[in-house]
Amino acid sequence: MQNVGWFLYHYNNLFFRGDAVRGRGRRAAHLAVLLAGLAAAAHADSVDKAFRAALARERIPGAALLVVREARVQRISTYGLANVEQGVPVRHDTMFQSGSLGKQFTAAAVLLLQERGRISLADPIGRYLAPLPQSWEPITVRELLDHTAGLHDSEEDGGEIFDLRREYTDEEIVRIAQSYPLNYPPGTLWKYSNMGYILAGIIVTRITGHFYGDFLVSELFRPLGMRTARIISDADIIPHRAAGYLRTADGIRNQDFASAALNATADGSLYLSLDDWAQWIAAMDQQRLLAPASWNALWERTRLSDGTLTEHGFCFDSVTIAGRAALEFDGSWQGFRSAIARDPESRTTVVVLLNLADADPLPLARAALAHELGLLRGRPAAPAPRAP
Repeated sequence: MQNVGWFLYHYNNLFFRGDAVRGRGRRAAHLAVLLAGLAAAAHADSVDKAFRAALARERIPGAALLVVREARVQRISTYGLANVEQGVPVRHDTMFQSGSLGKQFTAAAVLLLQERGRISLADPIGRYLAPLPQSWEPITVRELLDHTAGLHDSEEDGGEIFDLRREYTDEEIVRIAQSYPLNYPPGTLWKYSNMGYILAGIIVTRITGHFYGDFLVSELFRPLGMRTARIISDADIIPHRAAGYLRTADGIRNQDFASAALNATADGSLYLSLDDWAQWIAAMDQQRLLAPASWNALWERTRLSDGTLTEHGFCFDSVTIAGRAALEFDGSWQGFRSAIARDPESRTTVVVLLNLADADPLPLARAALAHELGLLRGRPAAPAPRAP
């Protein structure tokens, strides 16, 4: 299922091929928009209506929606513009920034290295990030990933600790992180942490001898058929790259600049298309590449040192959607917002990608998942799921 923008893109390619046919092309394109609009209206459901209403109400330039059930794509819907200046519509292969949804790939990289005997989640991080302040010595790799290390965070603790326009080495990032006292003793509390994942990515780089983003490409993305997933780069030519936007009183404007170093940290600095996400979720459903225990580690609820079980895992939160136990997570970075929602019982997963920093993708993801679960009611029971 595609929106008017998708049809407009193809009609523009067909008819706008030079000045000699430009007038005829405009007329044809206008007709195509009209016909596509009528078709979209005729087939619109509650999810389409919710997305279009959100785009209009929140002035979101563009959106992309993916629904996968048991490794099969059930729906791809696109709305609005990937690039406002160029009038480029969102497509299935538009590259959106992941925001913190990218944390699951960093965690997967660590888990893959654990399966290969290169690291253990129980290892103290001093094995890879020495020398450390004395208070940091108890921190384990697991605590970096499950948000219980107690680290002062790059965004969550009352202000950005990095100069977003400055280039940093990994060593400088580690020193800056260590310059702040811990918020609490490791393992005793849960507090969302970008810094934990930034350091986890540096550990992957040091263990493998390759930049963590290159490791993701060679060991996760390409083996799983995620052909376009990659680290963010302002310098590289990236086909179908979406632009990120901020909302102001006068309308939207382009996202703020961030340095190359801070656009490549392991807390979620990735580009993925819906096509890439479909391959990743299929691997999740079929438990490919990683062992079942590693897949489960991505969403298992974190247990604190006193035995308290939290509602959070490495990369998912445990919630209730449409009366069912579900998993969700969201992300934000550089003019983009993203969300994932998953029903473990039916292995139904929704991904929502938006290119406006001020938008909220979680209500849209929940609505799309609830809609899909509603479609499942009354159907024969599916085989027992192998994994969430």
